[in-house]
Formats: sequence, C-alpha cells, structure tokens
Amino acid sequence: MERLDDVAGDGAVGTTLARGAAALAADPPTGDAHAVLRAASETVTDAMGGSSGPLCGVALLRAGESVSAGQDGAAELVRAAIGGIQEFGEAEQGDKTVIDALIPLAEALEAGDDPAAAARKGADATTDIEARRGRAAYAGARANGAPDPGAVCVAVVAEALAGDDPPSWDELAGGGPATDDDEPAAPTGFAGDPETFVSDAVDGYVAANADVLARVEGSQAVVRRDLGDDDARVRLVSGGGAGHEPMHAGFVGAGMLDAAVPGAVFTSPSPGEILAATRAVGGSGGVLHVVKSYTGDILNFRMAAEFAGDEGIEVEAVVVDDDVAIPADSDTPRRGTGVTIVVEKMAGALAAEGAPLAQVRDLAQRVIDRGRSFGVALHDDQMELGVGIHGEPGRDPVPIEPAGAIASAMLDPILDEVDGDAPLLVLLSGLGGTPPLQLSVLYGAVAAELEGRGRTVERSVVGDLITSLEQPGAVLTVVALDDELTRLWDAPAAAPAFTRG
Repeated sequence: MERLDDVAGDGAVGTTLARGAAALAADPPTGDAHAVLRAASETVTDAMGGSSGPLCGVALLRAGESVSAGQDGAAELVRAAIGGIQEFGEAEQGDKTVIDALIPLAEALEAGDDPAAAARKGADATTDIEARRGRAAYAGARANGAPDPGAVCVAVVAEALAGDDPPSWDELAGGGPATDDDEPAAPTGFAGDPETFVSDAVDGYVAANADVLARVEGSQAVVRRDLGDDDARVRLVSGGGAGHEPMHAGFVGAGMLDAAVPGAVFTSPSPGEILAATRAVGGSGGVLHVVKSYTGDILNFRMAAEFAGDEGIEVEAVVVDDDVAIPADSDTPRRGTGVTIVVEKMAGALAAEGAPLAQVRDLAQRVIDRGRSFGVALHDDQMELGVGIHGEPGRDPVPIEPAGAIASAMLDPILDEVDGDAPLLVLLSGLGGTPPLQLSVLYGAVAAELEGRGRTVERSVVGDLITSLEQPGAVLTVVALDDELTRLWDAPAAAPAFTRG
C-alpha cells in the first residue's frame, strides 16, 4: 500500500491506517453500537493524523449518529459515513478518493448485491482518473495508471469482512499476520525505533533548547517555556508533519509561535495533539491557528478548533496558500510553504504588542495575501520547477540551468502576483540537502534579477527554514512590505531558529 501511495500521495497511507487499527486493537471499544462507533471515532482520529484520521473519524461518528437515530442497517451506516466524509473532505464521486469505492459499496448493499465486489470495481475505476482532492491532486497526471490508495483500502477492508476469516483484534494490533516480507527495516542515520522517531527527536530538540522550549505532557507538542503572565495575550499555534525542520518547532519563542505540533513524517498531527497544544497556551485572549494549505492540516486543525471551542477556548485560523506553482484558477488548492514563516513572525509580533485576536487574524491574512512562493528541486543533473515540500511533483524535469536562469524562472510567477511598487521581503530556504554556499549563489542571482526588474529588496533571509528532509533544492518566498509589516518583521523575536532584536 505504501508503494501505491508513493505514486498518488506521500507514501503514508498504509502506516497511517495501521496506526488507527493498532490503536483500536489495543483498547477495543465496548458498549452498544452507538458507543462503539463514537469511541472508535475518537480513537482513530487521535491515532492516525494525516487527512485519513479526521475523515475516518467523522465517518465513524456519523455512522454512530445514524445508529442512535434508529437507522442501523449496513447501507444506512455506510451512507451516513459517506455524508460525513463529504462534509469534511468535499469530495464527489469521480474525484479519485475513498468516495469512489464507498458509494458503489453502499449501492450494492441497498440492491442486495456483493458489496466487496462493488467496492473493488469502484477502486479499480479510479486508475485512470486524475485526482482533484487531497495530496494526490498535486501529482496530476503522474498518478494516472494507479488506483487511489484510499479507495483500494476500502475494497481490501470490504473483502476482509466478507471473507470467512476476518482478522482478529490480535492480528490488527500486530499489523496483521506475519509474512516472509515482514523483515524489519534497518535503522538509518541516528534513528532508532521508527515508532518513536519523531517523539525522540522532539525530546532531543527540547533538551537542546531547554531555556526556550518545553514539551506538553502526554503530547509531541512543544510550547514556550515562558508564556508570560498576560492571559489576555493572543497565542499562536502552528504545526504539520515532521520533516520540515526547523519549521515549526524552531519558531516557537518570544515574538513568534507559542506552540508547535509535529505529526509523523509528512503527516498532519491529530486533532488531539493540536488540542493539547491549544489548551496548553490558550487564555482569555484566544488562539490563532496558522495552518498550511494541505487537506490533512486543514481537517485536523478544524476539528481541534471545534473541540477547543467546546471547552471555551476562542480559536481563529488562517490558511496559508502561497505556492504559485499551482495556477490561481486551478481546481487544486494552492499549497502552503514559505509565507507560513512570515505569518508566524509578523502575527507573533503583533500578538506580543497586545492586539486582539481579530486584529492578529486580519494581519496574518494580509501577509498571506501579499506573499507568494515557488520551489525547485534538484535531481542529479536535472531540476524540477514547481515542487511541493512533501516531494509533490512540479513540471517535467529538465537539465539544470545556471543560477540566473533558475532565479528568473522562480521569480516570474511570483512577481506576477506581488504588488509591483512595494519594497520586498525575500526568503530563500534550502529544502534540506542544499549546501549554504549553493544557496548563497542562488540568492545572489535572485537579488540581481530583482534589481534588474527595478524591485527593491528591503529585508532578506537565506538558510534552511522550511525543508523536505534532505531534498536538494530551494523555496523562494517574496512578500510585499508596507510600513507596518516592516515594523513587525523587525520586532524582537527569540526562537531557536530565528532571532531579531
């Protein structure tokens, strides 16, 4: 399943679903059908993360509500689950998602036909569809010729339930029956147990920055060690999959974020993790969630905000969608990249001044509106323009060109959408595998190109800010400044990966 998702998504669907199954098997829900489904919803949502977690969670939750309403037939439960998934994920049949297997399954149940065969047929039918929802949408035509991994999962589950020997709780807890291919992966680098890899990394990062950071008990979230006594100050929380360091934990500190929540590698944190961070920092001034525009991030932060609201914590959110590699009129949403860091810095500075939540949110949105980003990856002697920070493909690879030509190609789509008269803030981030000397060469070409186009660079930062593990390449971010934004950028900040003043 991971190999299939490498084609259409980020290669994490199998491990994500396995986390949910293992969590259910470790503590099987009990009670009547409604109680079981509701408890299962909470368990998988917290255990899985990514986009699969909240979608599976809301599917089980809506199925449980159907039971409590007296609609407890199998077809009715599946229809309720489909409604929940569409409510949150906004997918329709033909978008190349789990819906393409679930709707035929429901129709088969209603007609008295074979639901497993219908689900498999629906999953197979996604093979030549171009995805329009989720991270697979960024793969474009690259995912054609492979079925949607989520739809295949639905078919596999339906077939297992229809079989004579469905898996036991013990098999689910252990990841299923052992096979000859289940050799443990050899550790790489300094990583030990892959199950605790991110948690171990968080412990190390907090230990290395113990004067600034603390870990939230029972969570992977990190918070400012000194939040201050001003309960009315707006607090900022951000997060996303691990693998992009120093974003986001590196930007937790005075004048920036108050908390950051890492998920598994390239996998959104769960609502429970986000809620834990929100609780840890939230006060009477409320909390701003800074969310990158990825389906999993949006869904998990949305659920966490609803839970926080139920607890009396006021939450607002902004979604950063600055990646101009995706056309503005595309059906595929733009991704969130480098402008995220600028939002965290400027909104953090305004919050430190005591501005109310609505004003901080509006300022954050203004930064998003005035900033654009574009990425390039290097593969041996070729380059790929327009890549995403999870390895999402860009344009077809071409031979590497000189730095000046690369700078021009990155700036063209950015400057088409950035205020033509304003002075600029320019961030050039390596993707984790680019030596500083090479980044400096590229930034010199960017600066020269901007000067040649009559644009003024008012502020700039070069270095690894938003990475993609060890990918060679860079993300260029440009924000149109005004007097207020320049003041907020220059305001004092003290985070492990960013200081000012």
